[in-house]
Amino acid sequence: MLEALAELVVRFVVEFLFYTVFYGIGWVMLKTVTLGRYPPPQPAKHNEELVALFPIATIFVGLTLAFS
Repeated sequence: MLEALAELVVRFVVEFLFYTVFYGIGWVMLKTVTLGRYPPPQPAKHNEELVALFPIATIFVGLTLAFS
């Protein structure tokens, strides 16, 4: 029972970070890089996971370049 509750809390925190914090940062970064073309305005469908993964991928690429 305690493990299930811990898993629920961890999943909530990860999804909150991923879909709010990283999505917001990725939205600003992609709007800047694509000069406002992507992601589209809210009612239009787009890949939310891609937008949220963009800042994470940017961090990894930056760290790889910095330490190589």
